[in-house]
Amino acid sequence: MIVIVLGMHRSGTSTLSGVLHMNKVTMGTYQNFWPRPLNQNPKGFYENYDFRNINDQMLKFSGYDVKSYKTDIPSVQANDKIYSKMRNLVQNCNFQYGDWGWKDPRTCLTVKYWFDIIRELGLSDEVKIVFVVRKASSVARSLKKRNQLALDQGLELWRSYTDRALDFCNESQIPIHYCSFEALLDDPVSVCDALFSFLNRPWNTSIVDQFVDKSISSSQIGEDVILPRHIVKLESDIYSRL
Repeated sequence: MIVIVLGMHRSGTSTLSGVLHMNKVTMGTYQNFWPRPLNQNPKGFYENYDFRNINDQMLKFSGYDVKSYKTDIPSVQANDKIYSKMRNLVQNCNFQYGDWGWKDPRTCLTVKYWFDIIRELGLSDEVKIVFVVRKASSVARSLKKRNQLALDQGLELWRSYTDRALDFCNESQIPIHYCSFEALLDDPVSVCDALFSFLNRPWNTSIVDQFVDKSISSSQIGEDVILPRHIVKLESDIYSRL
């Protein structure tokens, strides 16, 4: 099984990936998990740098720098060199691990190309997507705290990433499970029960209880955020899928 975790930055993808990894869905190794735990993610990011690096190369080739935080994101493109790196990485992971996956919020923008490679390798039936969602206002507050972004800029980044990922999900036939970061913090056992039922895998309740910490997020409350109509509509759409 190959699990692709989708979700905007600051949406709980690290927590979800940690839960998966600790329940024997290999999301990477200590050697390629990067960044290491930081104050913003004290329990770790569970982000495989090999996938992140290729995503950055693909976006750079397309004329986009993630750290520019520009909200107008161009259509993503790749060349033969990038495709070769993607192919080798997927093949290596699939050879080394049984159930495995990866998480990198940039994958919201590049998932189509990863799935093209997976399909080319004859592995498309192995894929399941877990889409982690979080309220746009909470993401915007978190980005303001971490990156000093204006709230409206954070909202538009949330829209760009979420729109791109949903476009792919709407067009694909891949099994998809949606879960919210808010629910994961509030009732991790129920959320993980549904998650691992979707993945058809056993899981350890005690691991989840110890790992998921409600105090890791404080962005649900804070500065008032006025949501534009198009953000409200998109948020309503994705939360209706839970």
